[in-house]
Amino acid sequence: MAMSSGRYDSGFYVQVLDRYVETGECAETDSEPLYAYLLSVMNEPMVRLQVLNDEICARIFYDTMVQFIQLNLEKEKYNLQKSQSERNEMRLVLEWSVQKRKDGWQALLQKIADKYAGYGFEQRFYRGQFGCEGKYADDDVWEKMVDDWEEAFRRKQEEQKENEIELRKDALERRLQANLKEIPEYLRRNHIEKDEFMQAWGMMSGMWNTIDFERIRKIVRIQRNYPEIVKVAHKMGRIADDEGKDWIHVKEGDTYQLEHSSRCDIMGITVGNDLNALLPMELAHCADDDLEDLFVYKYLTRKLQTFRYKSEIMHPARCLETKPARRKGPMIVCLDTSGSMAGKPEKIAHSLLIKLLEIADRQQRNCFLIAFSVSVNPIDIRKDRARLLEFFSKTACGDTDATCMLKTTLRLLRSSKDYMNADVLWISDFKIPLLSPALTGKIQEYREADTHFYGLQLGMAENEWAPFFDRVYRVDYTPSRHY
Repeated sequence: MAMSSGRYDSGFYVQVLDRYVETGECAETDSEPLYAYLLSVMNEPMVRLQVLNDEICARIFYDTMVQFIQLNLEKEKYNLQKSQSERNEMRLVLEWSVQKRKDGWQALLQKIADKYAGYGFEQRFYRGQFGCEGKYADDDVWEKMVDDWEEAFRRKQEEQKENEIELRKDALERRLQANLKEIPEYLRRNHIEKDEFMQAWGMMSGMWNTIDFERIRKIVRIQRNYPEIVKVAHKMGRIADDEGKDWIHVKEGDTYQLEHSSRCDIMGITVGNDLNALLPMELAHCADDDLEDLFVYKYLTRKLQTFRYKSEIMHPARCLETKPARRKGPMIVCLDTSGSMAGKPEKIAHSLLIKLLEIADRQQRNCFLIAFSVSVNPIDIRKDRARLLEFFSKTACGDTDATCMLKTTLRLLRSSKDYMNADVLWISDFKIPLLSPALTGKIQEYREADTHFYGLQLGMAENEWAPFFDRVYRVDYTPSRHY
C-alpha cells in the first residue's frame, strides 16, 4: 500500500533542475504541490531570462532551489514518519476478522470522519453499507473503505505540503530575487572571476553574505600561488589537460580513447574521420548521449570536422578503440590533520577540498572527507557543507596514524559496487610510517580493480608510500611563496 508516488524524490527534482538550466525545458504545470510551485518559478519570464543567459545566475538559481526542495522533502519525510502509526493501522484493519469488523466498524468510521472531515471520506455511505446491509463482512467493500481512508490521508498530506510551501515561498522568492540581482553586481564591482565565485558559492549552501563569501574566497585564491592544487583536482575529476590523452566518460555503452592534435602543427579545418584531430564541438557530440548516433554516422561517412596539420607528425587514426564504459565513482579524500600539517599545509589542503567539492557538484559525484591523525572523522562534504566549514576552523594537531584512515577508506570501497571505480586522494606531508603488508596490499588490490589512488605531498620529505599510488604530486610551500 503506497502512500505517495516515488516519482517525486530528490533525484527527480535534480533531473528537472538540470534539464531546465541546460535547455530551459520544463513542464507548464503539475498537480503535486512542490513540483507545481517549482514549475511556476521556472516559468516566470524574468527568471528564465536570467537563468538561461547567465551561467552565474543559473548556478545561483539552481543551488537556491535545491536548498528549498531539500527543506520541503525533509519536512514531508518528518510528517510521514509522524504518521507511521496510522499507516500501520490501515494495514492492520485490512486483517480484521469478521467478528472484529462487526464489533469495531462504528468506532473506526467515527475516528476517520473526525480526522478527515472535508477530505472526501464518505462516512454516511459506509454507515449504510455496514449498518443496514451488514457488508462489513464483504472484503471488497471493506477494502474500498480502507482505500478511501488512504486517499483522504493523502489529500490531507498534500494540503499540508501546500500550506508549508505557502509559508516559505515568499521568503524564498525575496532571497532568490535579491541574489540574482546583488551577486552578479558584487562580482562585477569587485572583478571576481567566475571560477572563484563558483567554488566559494558552492560552500555557502545557497545562503549569500559577503563576509562568509570573502572568507571562503581567500582560501580559494591560494590556488593562484600553487597551481598543483588545480592539477590534482582535475586528476581526481578526470578532466582532460590541454594536451595529451583523456578518457571521454559516458554513462553507458563504450568509452573512446582519443589523442589531441599538436597545437603548433595546426594549419586549418577539414573533414574526415581522424579521431586524433577532432574539433572540440565534435568531441562534445561524442560525449552527448543524444548526439552520439550523429557522431558515429559522421565518423563512418568521413564527415567529422577535424584540424588539418601541415606535417606528417600526426597520423590519422584508422579505427575507433573502445572498451566498456564505467560511471565515475566517488571521490574519497584522506586528509592528514596531524600537528606537522598546521599552517600553510592545512590551508593548501582546504583550498583543494573546495575545488574538489565544486567538481563533485558539477559531476554529481559523492565526495567523502576522512580526516585523520590519531582517529578518523568521515564527512560527506556534498551533504554536510556546514560541517566542512566548521572543520576548516580547527587547527591540525596530534600524531599521525594512517591505520584507522585506511580501514575506513577500504570499508567505504566495500560498501557499494559503485565505489569500485572511485578516486582516492591522500593529502599529507607523508611523514607516515608504512603500514602492515596486509593493509598496503589491499591498496594494490583495489588499484587492480580500477580504483585510483593519488597523493598530494605537502613538503619535500622522503616518501616511502609512492609505489602504492598511481601518482604523487608535490607542493613546495617554502617561506618565499606567499598567498
